[in-house]
Amino acid sequence: MADQVETAVPGGDSEADSFAARLAAELPRLVGLATRLLSDADVAEDCAQETIVGAWRRRDQLRDPSALPAWLRRSLVNRIIDRSRRRHDELDIEAVEADWKDDSYSVQPELVLERAELRDELEDALARLPVIYRLPVVLHDALGWTAVEIARSMDVGLPAAKQRLRRGRMMLVSALASSDGRREASLAQPIRCWQARRHVSAYLDGELDESTKSMVEGHLAGCPTCPPLYTSLVGVRATMGDIRDTDAVVEEAIARRIRERLDVESALGHTDPQVPGAA
Repeated sequence: MADQVETAVPGGDSEADSFAARLAAELPRLVGLATRLLSDADVAEDCAQETIVGAWRRRDQLRDPSALPAWLRRSLVNRIIDRSRRRHDELDIEAVEADWKDDSYSVQPELVLERAELRDELEDALARLPVIYRLPVVLHDALGWTAVEIARSMDVGLPAAKQRLRRGRMMLVSALASSDGRREASLAQPIRCWQARRHVSAYLDGELDESTKSMVEGHLAGCPTCPPLYTSLVGVRATMGDIRDTDAVVEEAIARRIRERLDVESALGHTDPQVPGAA
């Protein structure tokens, strides 16, 4: 990402160089913030990098240089909201509020607090909150932002920010109090589902070390949701083997050029491993 910003200043403009340097300095803080707001470290890093690149492209819109950190944070929060999509297990605020308005509704506080003290349980519950309610809770209760700062970052009024914080807290308690057999079975595994799923492709190709391989196999043995995904990956990979005849899926003229290029590079002793069929 830093290269993208740096290469955008070919003339060595001192003002542009200075702005690029400030953006590069802000990147680690943005990554840290995004990581706290998202459960996926890769997505968090992508959002932070996209925010920096977007800021570089819109640098003429920043009138007050001292406002850069706040400007970037606001841009990052908006990007996270834009990228978020409704999950199938996301809580419905109307249903949650209906529960809380019901005088007979309650929870088991010892269960809620026990789950809240477990990192995986807490992250899983936070993930079930719609992003506009999750962010205020994390920003305020975990990172210490004021309601005013949250309102500015989310580009909403102060009353709306406070309402989202209130609703987010209610939803978080409801999420921690609810029981879901599939979720609990997943949380009970040695590693989380996403961690296991990130390794499955390497597992299929025999590229994992013994420790990681053992964890993935242990997860697959007990998780209720990952085995069907693993089975599908195996099946699709097997099906792909049926189209190995290059001429059947690539026009003959193109296939011939690829073969000629490979022959030339092989003769020169520097075959490019990225070229299909080079192996």
